[in-house]
Amino acid sequence: MVEIIEIGSLVKILYPKYALKFHGIVEAPEDKARRWIIRLINNPFSNSREPLLLSLKESEIELISVYSGLKQRWG
Repeated sequence: MVEIIEIGSLVKILYPKYALKFHGIVEAPEDKARRWIIRLINNPFSNSREPLLLSLKESEIELISVYSGLKQRWG
């Protein structure tokens, strides 16, 4: 079965190293780049209250659970 990434899905970060094993939420696909915008659940920089957004390839994330509340699928 092919895993389909959806907006709202929970993922584990595999790369970059500073975010390794953190979890994030898929926010949006990047147009034409085949990358995803991921919002980290916990910011590894403890002095910042701002959310940390990463632009990652599918190979840099591991799908933990698919958010089933959205009908539109990307991928």
